Amino acid sequence: MSRADEPYREAGVDALDAQLPAAETLPRLAGLVRPLRTRAALGLDAAPAPALLFVPVGFLLGPRALGALSEDALAFLDVVVSVGLAALGIFIGLALDLRHGGGRRLLAAASAEALVTLGVVAGAMLFLIGRWQMPLDVSPVVAALVLGVCAAASSASAARRDSDPVQPLATRIADLDDVLPLVLGAYALGLLRIPDPAGAAWLAAATAAAGLAVGMAGWLLFEEASGPAERGVFVLGAVALLGGSAAYVGQSALFAGMVAGLAWKVSPGRADRIIRGDLRRIQHPLVVLLLLVAGASLAPSRAALWLFAPLVLFRLAGKLLGGWAASRVFPGRATPADLGAYLIPPGVIGIGFALAFNQFDPSPTGAAILTATTLASLAGELLAVVSLAELRRS
Repeated sequence: MSRADEPYREAGVDALDAQLPAAETLPRLAGLVRPLRTRAALGLDAAPAPALLFVPVGFLLGPRALGALSEDALAFLDVVVSVGLAALGIFIGLALDLRHGGGRRLLAAASAEALVTLGVVAGAMLFLIGRWQMPLDVSPVVAALVLGVCAAASSASAARRDSDPVQPLATRIADLDDVLPLVLGAYALGLLRIPDPAGAAWLAAATAAAGLAVGMAGWLLFEEASGPAERGVFVLGAVALLGGSAAYVGQSALFAGMVAGLAWKVSPGRADRIIRGDLRRIQHPLVVLLLLVAGASLAPSRAALWLFAPLVLFRLAGKLLGGWAASRVFPGRATPADLGAYLIPPGVIGIGFALAFNQFDPSPTGAAILTATTLASLAGELLAVVSLAELRRS
C-alpha cells in the first residue's frame, strides 16, 4: 500500500472505495442502488451486492440448468477454487496488525463478535439437527461447527464513509472477524479427515506450518526478484503452492493463506506491499469465479431447505449479539444495535469455506451445507438492505 493510501486505511476506508464517484446522475435510481452498495472486506471495491448477481448466473450456467458448467468442468475448477481461496486468505492475514495496541483491540473486538455468532449458530444447528434426527454423512458436531464457521466468517461492513460515524470501527471489524472462524474451521476440516480431536489439531497445526514455510520462502524471494515479471511468477507460485498443499492434505486453503499473509505482514521489508499489489490485479476475477462456482454447485434438497431457514435466523441473531459483544471492547464508539446492523451483510468468506468443505466432503451433506450457506448469504444481503435502510431513515 502506498503512502497516499495510508490515510484512508487509518480512517477505516479502503483506498479503492475512495475512488468511487461521489455524484449520482439519477437520484431516484441511486436511492435504490445505495442500500445494495456494500463495502466488501479484504479491499474489494464497493459493488452492488455481487453475490446477488453472480450466484444466480452460476446456477443458470451449472449442470442443473443450462449445463455450460458441467460436473466435469466443476471438478477441473477445484484447483482454481483452492488457489482463489488461498488468495483471499492472504488478504485476511495482511489485514492483521498485531504490532500495535489498537490492532490487538480491534482483533479482540472482531473475535468476540465472531465467537458469539459462531456459538449461536453452531449451538442452535446442533440442537436442531439432533431434534430433527437429520441423516448426515458427517458427525453432527462437525456439521454444526462448519455451519457456525460459515455464518461467523462472513461480514462486509455496509457503513458509508460520508455519513456514518461508526464506519471506521465497523469496517475494521468486518476485515478481522474472519480470523478466529478460519482457525476453528481448519480444526473442523481436520475432524473430517481424522475423527480424533488431537489428530485434527495436529493436522491444522501442520497446515499452519506449511503456510508459514511458504510465507518465509516468499519473503526471501519477492524482494530479490530482478523485475516485475519474475516477481509475479514468484507471487503466483506461492499462492498456487498454498492452495495446492492445503488441498492435498484436505485442509483449508483460506487458513494456509491467512498464515502466509500474516507472515508477510510481520516480516521486515516490503513483502506485504508486494503481495498485496500483485494479487489485487486478480482478486476481483477470483471472487467472481468463486461465486459462479458456488452458484453452479447449488443442489436444492430437503436437507438444504431445512438448514437454510434457521441459518438465516440464527446468523442474524448472532451478528446482532456479536455487535453488542464487540461494542464492549470500544465503549462509546458505537451503539451495540448499530454496530451489529452494519455487520449483517455477508461477504464471500463464508461461501468460500462452504466450497472448501464441499470439496473434501462431496456427499449430499456437503452439497446441502454449501447450498444452505450460499442461499443464506443471498438472504443476508436482502435483509441488510431492509435493516440498513430503516436504520438510516431513523
